[in-house]
Amino acid sequence: MDYKERISYLTDLLNKYNKAYYIDNNPIVSDVEYDTLYKELEQLEKDYPEFIQNNSPTKAVGAKETLSKTINHEIPMYSLDNSYSMEDIEEFYERLYKMFGKDIELTVECKMDGAALSVTYDNGRLLQVVTRGDGKSGEDITNTAYISNLPKEISYKGKLILRGEVFMPKEVFKELNRKRGEMGQSLFANPRNAAAGSLKLLDFKQAQSRMLEMFVYNLAYCDENISTHEEALNFCREIGLPVNNIFFKCSNLNMVENALSEIENMRFSLPYDIDGAVIKVNNIDMQRQAGFTAKFPRWAIAYKYKAQQVSTILEDVIFQVGRTGAVTPVAVLHPVLISGSTVSRASLHNEDEIKRLNIMIGDTVFIEKGGEIIPKVVSVQQSLRSDNAKEIIMPSNCPICNSPLEVIESDAKRRCVNPKCPALIQGSIIHFASRDAMDIKGLGEKVVEELFNAHLINNYADIYELKAEHLEDREGWGKVSAENLIEAVNESKNIPFERVLFALGLRHVGIIAARLLAEHFKSMDRLMNATINDLENVKGIGKETAVSILKSLKDENMNQIITRLKDYGLQMEYVQSNTGASLQGKSFLITGTLDKPRKYYEELILANGGSLLSGVSKNLDFLIAGEKAGSKLDKANKLGVKVISQDEFLSMI
Repeated sequence: MDYKERISYLTDLLNKYNKAYYIDNNPIVSDVEYDTLYKELEQLEKDYPEFIQNNSPTKAVGAKETLSKTINHEIPMYSLDNSYSMEDIEEFYERLYKMFGKDIELTVECKMDGAALSVTYDNGRLLQVVTRGDGKSGEDITNTAYISNLPKEISYKGKLILRGEVFMPKEVFKELNRKRGEMGQSLFANPRNAAAGSLKLLDFKQAQSRMLEMFVYNLAYCDENISTHEEALNFCREIGLPVNNIFFKCSNLNMVENALSEIENMRFSLPYDIDGAVIKVNNIDMQRQAGFTAKFPRWAIAYKYKAQQVSTILEDVIFQVGRTGAVTPVAVLHPVLISGSTVSRASLHNEDEIKRLNIMIGDTVFIEKGGEIIPKVVSVQQSLRSDNAKEIIMPSNCPICNSPLEVIESDAKRRCVNPKCPALIQGSIIHFASRDAMDIKGLGEKVVEELFNAHLINNYADIYELKAEHLEDREGWGKVSAENLIEAVNESKNIPFERVLFALGLRHVGIIAARLLAEHFKSMDRLMNATINDLENVKGIGKETAVSILKSLKDENMNQIITRLKDYGLQMEYVQSNTGASLQGKSFLITGTLDKPRKYYEELILANGGSLLSGVSKNLDFLIAGEKAGSKLDKANKLGVKVISQDEFLSMI
């Protein structure tokens, strides 16, 4: 093994995971997978210290905040080392025993699955609320964070610096996602993401409606003389601060194990999410003596519970059809309680996944919730397979409209290509109204289904024929809700051409491709008259995409819809931004790590008239290469694409 290369690879990968978790609030890997890679990196750095990278995640907490308003923590915020077994807890206890030469009193508490904050009070008033950030500095969110149970004033007049975890209660999360679904907005993956995103809302009423709560879990600074962690939490509770009542004080490891088990047993009945427990040394003087590593306190450790897996019976498989015609197999399960909710459906993704699992109808299967949210089948108990088990047969015809499905070897999914299929039509309307497209608030999935079934809309052009009187007398509607939807429909006529183009739902045309087409052709008329060569000459548009676009735009039904959208007054011409034009006509792609998030530079490119490509090709003008640039750099060099540094790019503006 090339240890230097492996250390470099793990450093970049873990930093990517850190950004997704701490900054984007969108974890892309499980805690177990992260910790396995993290411990491998730790060991490699210990064995080969000469290869340690300057940006190693073992030397920092969390990830750097990307927003400009950051402040330094008066007292650093540390993360916690994770454990997954009692053996890990025993090792933790043995290290403490060696350090102090006697048994240590420990506390056990819930590990909230939320976002860590530092909160400062002075003279009885709430002074500051700051995110964890990288542990040394975080983002000041005092003016945006609305936490329903965090008082603005307390009885204690000395200075306090608290650590707490902000979270969204499960019921609030469910109601929030229900409303977002009805409005056609993207759903939050889990309460943690919803809570973290809600902390920075500028609209006070919207922030207030999120009903965030917080539990104080540590007293980082206090003018009072407090000797134990238990005493610190009781002090916080007495002066009116929110503290979780689930708390165990343990004088030996057996008591710790019992506490961990007791918390796990109540885990899914709690009104908030937890993903483990936290074990701490109770005596604060001992905490100070134990001290910290570069990242973790030596006097505390997190115990992470495994994702709950339960067995059930696969009773059937049904097939759903998405807006692109993709047919997805869905497992129909005997209802079973998992992670606090009853599950009776789980996606099987595609034909390849069915083969990988070797799954049959009638099988006993194990399921779990990915990230405690999305149910998935993880394994099959083939030894329990009955003689009556049936093979899962993928359909050859659309389960909705019965049209023959398209099967292409390079595509993992079978697809319905009938433009009149109800599933495709409803899916296309939902996409058209979505936030990144026409942003028609109130026209979510359920409303689309209702209006489609009532024959009030048969395609997305029909949206602009809707009148308030068509809606206000329907069950569940009223004059106000009907008028609000019509107002949102009318406001969508101001959406710029590139988003209108994206809203059409042409296959292979995402947001970036839509912008490239809009910038190149300038109008819908010119795009409609384009040849295959014209389309292939657009930088960033490959042959497959060009063929797909041409096919869609030559379709008679699509032509009629576009003509109607023009008549309704939608924007059909590209309007150049009034910002700088120093990059006009130049295309860019970014690879590697820059000093700011990639999105910052992408927005800078677009704001100055440049365009973005999604891959390296002969049509690319510049590849901006940061640190640890990979295969894109190699390909650019082979094709003779000009490679520039971050500073060289900035000098072009």
